[in-house]
Amino acid sequence: MDILSKFFIYADLSLKDDKLKLASVFLFASSCFFSSLSYADDVVEESLTQKNRIDLGGAIRMRFDYDPDRDIRKLSFDTAIVNLDFYYDQFSGHVEHRILGGAYPYTYTDHIGDINFTKKAYLEYTVDKEQAIQVGLNQVPIGFQPYYTSTVIESIAYIAGIEDLYRLGVKYDYKNENHEFLAAYYAANPWQGKGTSRGTYYSNQIVSADDSLENGTHYEEKDALAVQYNYTQKADHWISNYGVSGYYSKLKSKSDFDENNGERKVIGLHYGLNNDRFSLKLISLYNHIDTPFTQTTLGSYDGTFNIANQGVISSIDINYKIPKLNIKDINDFNVYGHYSRYDKSKKDFLDSQQFVLGSAFTFKKNIYIATEWLFGKNNPYIGGSDYGQSLAIGGSNQWENQVNINIGYYF
Repeated sequence: MDILSKFFIYADLSLKDDKLKLASVFLFASSCFFSSLSYADDVVEESLTQKNRIDLGGAIRMRFDYDPDRDIRKLSFDTAIVNLDFYYDQFSGHVEHRILGGAYPYTYTDHIGDINFTKKAYLEYTVDKEQAIQVGLNQVPIGFQPYYTSTVIESIAYIAGIEDLYRLGVKYDYKNENHEFLAAYYAANPWQGKGTSRGTYYSNQIVSADDSLENGTHYEEKDALAVQYNYTQKADHWISNYGVSGYYSKLKSKSDFDENNGERKVIGLHYGLNNDRFSLKLISLYNHIDTPFTQTTLGSYDGTFNIANQGVISSIDINYKIPKLNIKDINDFNVYGHYSRYDKSKKDFLDSQQFVLGSAFTFKKNIYIATEWLFGKNNPYIGGSDYGQSLAIGGSNQWENQVNINIGYYF
């Protein structure tokens, strides 16, 4: 895996009780090594370096935050990452865990590791050259996989619990020439990590609100179905991808005062175009959470906030690699621009927007540096706007901005 791919993997290795989870995954995976299984005749051909091995890797990331409006100028620890991958014949396993805390913006915790959660933990069985099955905590197939953008912050669709979403279930992937079909069933949210909030997850999940969140809801998402179809077209040096996604889940009320259940529906269309230097990603998503309320509580990264129940999310991302700047120890230098917004159906709710200009490169293959200038309006992740309500009723309704620099050492 190249360093650019590794940078966007947010894996975690939990302390104490979570070690038992990691151990159980590893022991189950190891048992597959010795099981007497009859494999399909048409086995996927892999290089010797891809077979029968265990990889242990990770990263340590730092961050610099600059926000002139809030007088923030901080260089601090960001994340520790641990990745565990194994490969044995047609089986593979993948575990990623992320460790935070003890530094900005988690200065309310005392130590590194006071906040930690699992991103993914699944087993994959490659049936043949065209088919694969994943079981466990894997990515829900909605839109581009794995990300809609080139940015570190990702798009508003991530904040809304759609992009880069991982849940517990089983996923089937079928590829044949230019066509790909994915179908998945997800029984539940991931297991909770460690933290101070009910939102101790990597992905934004529908959860019960923290007691301090105004107008919070209390739902549990379960029995979700997801389908996706992709068509890839090649012409000269260009590759185009057309895709459609659908997602449906049930919401079970966890409130002692309201027993009304609900459901969630997401429908998306995406288009991608790229060659060796240029890439373009366009996606539009209709989001509808059907409950007696006008907003629903989501949670991740040790916090909970509300989202408007209905609206359209749109995102565009453009990336360009500049080969002339690949000198000496600098590689993969690229610049990018991203814009996304949430147009909310309820008239009284203020629309949320996000605009990012950034650049990134690798240094000596092990160090990744990304610099991003972030602009946000009614956005809980940018500029200190109202975290709890910005994606629902709205925040200050003013453009806020800040600069983030991420520096990661990967091993």
